[in-house]
Amino acid sequence: MLKCWRTFFPCEFSLIMIIFVRYFACVFFILFALAGCTSMPSKQKIPVANTEHTIYFIYREWHTSILIDAKAVARHSDYLQQEAANKRYIRIGWGDGNYFTGKSKTFGSATKALIASSHSALQVIAYTQPPFASIPSETRVPIVITDKGMRKLIHYFDKAFTLDESGQIIPLQTYVTDAGNFYQASGHYSLFSNCNTWSGRALQAAKLPVRSSLQLTPQSVFEQAKYISDYQQSLGLVEAGAASSE
Repeated sequence: MLKCWRTFFPCEFSLIMIIFVRYFACVFFILFALAGCTSMPSKQKIPVANTEHTIYFIYREWHTSILIDAKAVARHSDYLQQEAANKRYIRIGWGDGNYFTGKSKTFGSATKALIASSHSALQVIAYTQPPFASIPSETRVPIVITDKGMRKLIHYFDKAFTLDESGQIIPLQTYVTDAGNFYQASGHYSLFSNCNTWSGRALQAAKLPVRSSLQLTPQSVFEQAKYISDYQQSLGLVEAGAASSE
């Protein structure tokens, strides 16, 4: 009987795995299809007064990030003064600690990140010069926010850091070039809480009327950011060539 059990179990296990993979693929497809059905922000809630700061929402492939003025970061951040010192811009994104840092870029690692991520990472890229020449114009949009929105956004970034026992941020090893610095981050990365939902919540922290729940793709958040940017441009609050002209 033991021999029969040993013979049967691999087939049973394989069948279970096939069913699980197919089920997960169906759920994944449905969720991303729903994520594509994005409703646009309410114009009445888009900031149009006292919008003294410009931020840039950026997407690249499956990832999104936010570019902000380094002087504001140096003024309001508790942890990024050194990164922002003598810099023009700071770009920040969030993701899985293994895949995002380049430690492992395999398909298996990407899948594991969605269902069993071990830790999260915050990416910080500091620029001494405007980086717009290296960021395709169709993948970035300028948005103006209030001073309160800027302070809330930077506070949101600060809260994303995991601190050690002495209250210091924790650097992570970087496995890719020209990617800035990585730090251990708070929050659990998963299918339902990925870099795009995180970036959506960052825009919410900046007092922008975007939806972040189930906004799983970069396009779903970027479309909302672009809608806000286009509306602000129509009011003359943002110059159409704000990024490319610097």
